[in-house]
Amino acid sequence: MGRQNQCQNCGRRGHNRRSCPIIKEAHAKVKAAGEDYGVQDPNAPSGSPYVTTGWINDLNLAIRKATGISDSPEEINYRERWYWEEYEERMRAQARNVTRRTCGFCDEPGHNARTCEEKKQHRKDGDAMQGLAHRVIAACLEKAGLVPGTLMQFRDWDRDADGHVRKFGIVTGMDWSQIAKVGYDTKQGLPHNFEQWFSQSFIKIKTPADGTRTSNIPRNIPQQSSCRFSYHRYDTDAITYGIASPVLGGSVNKDKGWKGDNVTLISPSAEGLYRMSSDGIPDQDLQPIVEKLISDVASMWVDY
Repeated sequence: MGRQNQCQNCGRRGHNRRSCPIIKEAHAKVKAAGEDYGVQDPNAPSGSPYVTTGWINDLNLAIRKATGISDSPEEINYRERWYWEEYEERMRAQARNVTRRTCGFCDEPGHNARTCEEKKQHRKDGDAMQGLAHRVIAACLEKAGLVPGTLMQFRDWDRDADGHVRKFGIVTGMDWSQIAKVGYDTKQGLPHNFEQWFSQSFIKIKTPADGTRTSNIPRNIPQQSSCRFSYHRYDTDAITYGIASPVLGGSVNKDKGWKGDNVTLISPSAEGLYRMSSDGIPDQDLQPIVEKLISDVASMWVDY
């Protein structure tokens, strides 16, 4: 029996990403909701090759108004929105290729995605952006003392106490593969969202019971995007997650998907780095260091 394909989206075997049932179901859900609530993609009737998702905001508003429920399961979440966009782009590309065969990545005739020069550059830019993200995150973690060996504290349920108690754990490393993932098969796959670099769950912590947990950067750490930073006191029993004892002067691990050694210029044709605000990093001593890391390979910001 031959080896079965493994889907890059859901991890199951027997199909690939193009035929993934999870992506297809999300696309069908968006399409059905649009028909049920009378909100349609404005580009669909005209056969436009451009796929946009802004209209899904109007669809979610229509669902809330009709159901009277906030966060209704009928609403389209961000993952379903991305799946709809990916599948819709593929469907429209296939429809256009009925009359002319074009590249599945750039939509230009004369070649395919395998030989597409634009896709090759997209891959280089994606790897360069991920390398930049890893260097920026590493600088922030080392400045905060949040490295392997750091003692973390968190609030968790304790069966013996029959309630939430403060517990501790040791940072064992960072899973860099979770930071700034690259979508190699779509033009929208560049990890150019500055805030999202800091929002992933990638810090590996070993707990007292020899278990493990994965967490993101605590919100009260000023060595991160200002849009994620949120200061509050950590001297009460209401503590959720934070550093108990930093390792100042320590270094991050450079395995588990580390790409920070890839210092490659990002091409001018790539989309710029997005950020929610221009405030940058709350730690003003760290801010110029981060800006230098960015300017070494990219010279453009695109504010929302």
